[in-house]
Amino acid sequence: MGKSLVEQTLAASGFAFVTADPADWRWQIGNNIICKTLAWQPGFGFYLAALENRATNHVWRPQLRVDALAGGEFCLHWNADILSARQATALLDVRAEADARSVTLRIDLRIADALDVTLAMRAHSDTAVIEQWLEVTPQRAGTLSRVAPLTVSVDGMAAPVLHWVRGLQNHGAGMPARGPYPAFQVRHQPLGAVNLESGLRSTWHEIAWFALDADNGGDGLFVGLSYSGRWSADAQASDGSVSLNVYSDGYATPLDTGQRWVSPTSFVGVYCGDLDDAAHVQHAYMRAAVMLPRPDDFPWVQYNTWFAHLVDIDETILRREAELAARLGAEVFVIDAGWWAPSRRTSDNFTTGLGVWQPSAEKFPAGIRAFGDHVRSLGMRFGIWVEPERVDLRQPATWDHRWLARHHDAIISPPWPPDTVSGWLCFGQPAVQAWAIDWISRLVGEVQADWLKWDSNWWGVCTCDNHGHSVTDGEWHQVQGVHTVIAELRRRFPHLIVENCAGGGVRSDFAMLANTHITWLHDASTPSRRVRFHLAGATYPFPPELCNTWIVDADDEPLTDSTAPRADLDAIARSRMFGAYGVSARLPEWTDAAFEAVQATIAQYKALRPLLKRGRFYHLLPQPELHCTDLALHGQWEAYAVIDAAAGEGAIWIFRPADGDATLRLHLRGLQAGQTYALLDVDTQRAVQESGARLMQEGFIADLNGRTSALLLLTAQKEEQA
Repeated sequence: MGKSLVEQTLAASGFAFVTADPADWRWQIGNNIICKTLAWQPGFGFYLAALENRATNHVWRPQLRVDALAGGEFCLHWNADILSARQATALLDVRAEADARSVTLRIDLRIADALDVTLAMRAHSDTAVIEQWLEVTPQRAGTLSRVAPLTVSVDGMAAPVLHWVRGLQNHGAGMPARGPYPAFQVRHQPLGAVNLESGLRSTWHEIAWFALDADNGGDGLFVGLSYSGRWSADAQASDGSVSLNVYSDGYATPLDTGQRWVSPTSFVGVYCGDLDDAAHVQHAYMRAAVMLPRPDDFPWVQYNTWFAHLVDIDETILRREAELAARLGAEVFVIDAGWWAPSRRTSDNFTTGLGVWQPSAEKFPAGIRAFGDHVRSLGMRFGIWVEPERVDLRQPATWDHRWLARHHDAIISPPWPPDTVSGWLCFGQPAVQAWAIDWISRLVGEVQADWLKWDSNWWGVCTCDNHGHSVTDGEWHQVQGVHTVIAELRRRFPHLIVENCAGGGVRSDFAMLANTHITWLHDASTPSRRVRFHLAGATYPFPPELCNTWIVDADDEPLTDSTAPRADLDAIARSRMFGAYGVSARLPEWTDAAFEAVQATIAQYKALRPLLKRGRFYHLLPQPELHCTDLALHGQWEAYAVIDAAAGEGAIWIFRPADGDATLRLHLRGLQAGQTYALLDVDTQRAVQESGARLMQEGFIADLNGRTSALLLLTAQKEEQA
């Protein structure tokens, strides 16, 4: 053992600390909100001794049995064995370090005399979350798979309930023929035994974020996994003991003796209250420790060409859209798919020409750079779409056919669109990464892009053994390669905003959100009630400013109908306000009333944007139940709020279906009980004043008679001087 074991404080940064108790072979990592106590006992292994919510003094202790893996802090599969920290045969070293915002603890273990595993943990100064990952080095060659970098196994949780948010369900625009609408559906299930998994992509079936509490109240904890590949999870409860394991999956990685492998990062957080309280901790953690730096006025209001025009675009069409988008209040104009040659004009087939990546002289005779300059002259930034992982096999280009991903010797080729033949590139190859970095860098530089939209409309697992990976770990290397390319692009272009689209949103995982600035939630962007449903679920694991949502032309969005009531237009526009605002529509076809409604809402959104990014998000009513295929609300109201209690500010969005009651009593949350607040209805300009205690305990009557939405602004009133 090194010198660190005789020191009481091993590292400190702000409120974060690592301490050691050498007499009892115990270490603590945490801050003033959360603390983990870890212990080593020869013959019993390494284990979690306690997890504490310091804000409430609640302590979870492990279920420890001599013959079990429980309490072992991590779990992995090595060859045919399942190993955990409880099977540690030697404690090799303990090290701690600090930077300006966090502390890191590294504990080196010898596991079953087969692996050297560094258990690494990081605590940030001001978040109730601890991150954890593994660095694995085998003593002899073998195969590693199904790694859970962090496992939870604790006693004393009565009537546990598991909460999670469902994924996008196979495809961005997909919807089952009947039954409950599933995408971003919030689930609450009394815990017996639950097994969940990502599906083909990281957020296909479920999202890797799970909260556990006692009957939806009291002290709780949540666990997440930051990984862009497949994963699985299991949770169990029995006699007051609960366990939760989240595994990175979809690979079996051969490792040689001494070859180091670093796992994805998991994280555990503590909270007290309900699922909104868990979300507040999660959002604070992501804002402080995960999300990339962003401009102060971000997220920018976007205009995107896709749902308006598909690939049927040219400079003339888009100049008109850009001029109207600037008047509307857009801050960035993004050309989506179809800007390259030989992309066709009259089709939504955006696969044609993928991999060529040469601007279309037919669509942009003056060049895309000149069009971007026009956009900038209107006061907006300029963005462009790419799908680097897929190529058109019929078009000669600069990529190499040896780079194509193959599954058991068959080229991975999406079956759609039916009139194209495309292939999937293996980003596990360094040559493919270098190629993507080169052409995207040239594109960004040539068109002076401020925004890059990264899409990925297929998924496959490469089994080639000559692509820089083995037959069994192509997916692991694919996602690592994608992250390598995006990170290098951000390094080369520090100003560049990278939007994660990833095939309609089915790769909106925490690893992508740590490497990009904003994420597209779902291709199905109508009707408005479905957009709100998505936001209602997504805003538990993700801060609202990450959740990219657009207004889209559709039969059920009457933006071109001169008879549409202003109240309906306001509801359409407001449905995107508590996410990242965007528009993808044919603006010349909108009515003046629709244009004015959206223009006014965008101005309100910009005024509220700082609050959205710093406030606490509240779901004032349960997520509505939508049933396929009409997604009718059947009288269900919706209400959402963002509250900054310290600043005395808030905004409340309320939505009433046409068949709903005219009034409803709502209770606010997160206010200071003794403070007096003014609650202003933006539409009617009527205001009421009430104490925070009354607004939370007794609530207020929301009167939407004749309206289908309302925006209320909350302001703390100054005390009158005596």
